[in-house]
Amino acid sequence: MNKIIVGLPAYNEEAALPKLLDKLVVLNNSFEGKFHVVVVNDGSTDQTGVVLEKYASNYPFLSYINHPANKGLGEGMKTLFQYCLDNFDDTDVLITLDADNTHNPNIIPSLVSKLESEHLDLVIASRFTQGGKELGLSLSRKFYSRGAKLFFKLFYPIPNVSDYSCGYRAYQLGYVRKAFDRYQDKLITSNGFECMVEILARFSKIGVKAGEYPLVLEYQLKETASKMKIGKTILGYFKLLPKVKQPPLSDERGGNYE
Repeated sequence: MNKIIVGLPAYNEEAALPKLLDKLVVLNNSFEGKFHVVVVNDGSTDQTGVVLEKYASNYPFLSYINHPANKGLGEGMKTLFQYCLDNFDDTDVLITLDADNTHNPNIIPSLVSKLESEHLDLVIASRFTQGGKELGLSLSRKFYSRGAKLFFKLFYPIPNVSDYSCGYRAYQLGYVRKAFDRYQDKLITSNGFECMVEILARFSKIGVKAGEYPLVLEYQLKETASKMKIGKTILGYFKLLPKVKQPPLSDERGGNYE
């Protein structure tokens, strides 16, 4: 069995993170020692670091990386990707999800199964595929997420993908390495929540075999106010349009393809 790495970018999640980590501790038993959890603590100013220290001391499959100051989700994802590429094999699978306990980790085995059985590069846990739904989400947030879906399907279409903004995903690490090789240090250039869409937009330019698995977003479990500023994120989406371009081939490096 290939290794499964669960990656969690976290910022000030002292209340929700223990509940999510407890679920992952139970899930660990299903993976026969091939299960790893990596948390990027992005300069939290609450007790998130204390929570991580406690869990890492009790569960050897869990480790964490501290950013000394808050750098934003984009930098958290870059740190997570780079750590996995440095420490795991191309055949291993990286699962990313939110650290606020709104993404149920019980579907991780199904995401991995779909990725491997269908020989995909990426599987997205989607609210918009059959069986997916959103619980506890405001009308404005629902409107925003559907607008993002239409916007990016128009400009960066990926077959079989409709949920561009959800960060709950399964990545084949070999594909992530390929993307890093093509884009070098410009796979992720956004620091806000739009970085999750930027990843898919750049994937669309180099070809990606993707699929979706239904997600029930449990937003009613969120214990703190959302850190995402909708207006700022939408502006970030529009800024991606002139930035995301076809990268040069691997032997044609050095061009400007931000």
